[in-house]
Amino acid sequence: MGLTLGLLGGAALAQTAPVTPLTLEAALARLAQSPSVTQAQLAVQVAQTNLNASRAALGLSVSVTGNAAYTGSYSTTVSGTATDAPSSTSGSPGVSASLGILPWSSAQTSLRSAQRSLSLAEAKLIAAQNSARLNVVQQYLNAVVATQDIVLADKTLALRQRQLTVAQTQKANGNATDSDVLSAQAAVQSAQAAQLQASASLQSARLSLGAVLGSDLSGVTFPTAPNQTFTLPDVNTLVAQARTGRWEVLDAQNTLGSAQDNLDQLRRDATLPDVTASLRYGPAGSGGLNASLNLKQGTLGAGYSVPFGDSAGSGGNRVVASVSGSYVVYSPAQKAQISAAQANVTQAQLTVSVQQQTIELDVRTKYSAAQASLVTLQSSATQVQVAELGLSTAKTRLQAGTGTADDVTTAELALAQAQRNLSNARATAQINVQALLNAAGGLQ
Repeated sequence: MGLTLGLLGGAALAQTAPVTPLTLEAALARLAQSPSVTQAQLAVQVAQTNLNASRAALGLSVSVTGNAAYTGSYSTTVSGTATDAPSSTSGSPGVSASLGILPWSSAQTSLRSAQRSLSLAEAKLIAAQNSARLNVVQQYLNAVVATQDIVLADKTLALRQRQLTVAQTQKANGNATDSDVLSAQAAVQSAQAAQLQASASLQSARLSLGAVLGSDLSGVTFPTAPNQTFTLPDVNTLVAQARTGRWEVLDAQNTLGSAQDNLDQLRRDATLPDVTASLRYGPAGSGGLNASLNLKQGTLGAGYSVPFGDSAGSGGNRVVASVSGSYVVYSPAQKAQISAAQANVTQAQLTVSVQQQTIELDVRTKYSAAQASLVTLQSSATQVQVAELGLSTAKTRLQAGTGTADDVTTAELALAQAQRNLSNARATAQINVQALLNAAGGLQ
């Protein structure tokens, strides 16, 4: 009777309380609202903008140049004779252009750095999406299991209350002791505690999932059941993928790339002379067309200027070529800088190796956890078969008059508990498989 009333009360509540089903697919579709994913997306946009700027910097850079000067008149005395010098003006407006043409120019180095930064930002975005996805799956399946716990707790409480009523009636008829009644009361109280715990677990999962999705999930139900079948990818494939694609490895490789660029720059400073070759065609004084190449900076420059005033000079145009440079013959400080840069490269290489080893251990550990959860899943499925056989036996004994209705109800609860355990095992396996894929850098 108590079980019947409980079910009727639950049905009435279900008819009056508005509920909104939320599938797991719909929850995953809201991942774009996750703060961590949004932040990672913005980081990718910034890195892409920086890369575009670095690519634009590889092109020709053009600027306008100019200079002007004015000298006032003045008087001088030469051999007792006063001479007045007139005022003068001079200057030259022009235009200049520069282009990094050698691989070690600063523009090329900036481009490589920007490319590495974009790759890292994209890897972090994938990691943020995978982490948010795992969090959603975990909280959603926790809510699914908690919902089953509530149903199981309600059925258990109804049975325990009925058994308490029976014990009290038997005691009144002298067929039970005080100890029997107290034991029945303790069973009721335990069932009530389990019911409260199940409700608290469901509320916690609902709030956690709502926090991840950034929405209120009050009154939401969770109809999607855990996956029933699972396939584990090859662990060696996952390890190889993780050793190259995880953001931690890319971060260490970026540090290595920056250290290597710095070492190469210092070595060029030590081995290449600082040579600038220039060529000008124009008036004798200044102006005209000019070009220059700086070997150490790896840049080519060109310009044209038109002198005016006293800077214009006189006479025809001519070609003027010049080469200037310097070379460091002895510098202990420079050698020390190269040694320090080499040490930084070695340290960065070790960091990459350590990160790859750590990531490989992480993947293999999660692979073992996924395997163990699949074994537990098989055991839980077997327990469901055992419970189904027990329920069938209880019904047969009831029909034969050798069993009671309480025996059937107890067997039904045992089956419900086994089914709940199977659902929990499936949820655990699904979460562990998702965690394994995350450890490998996500699906490729």
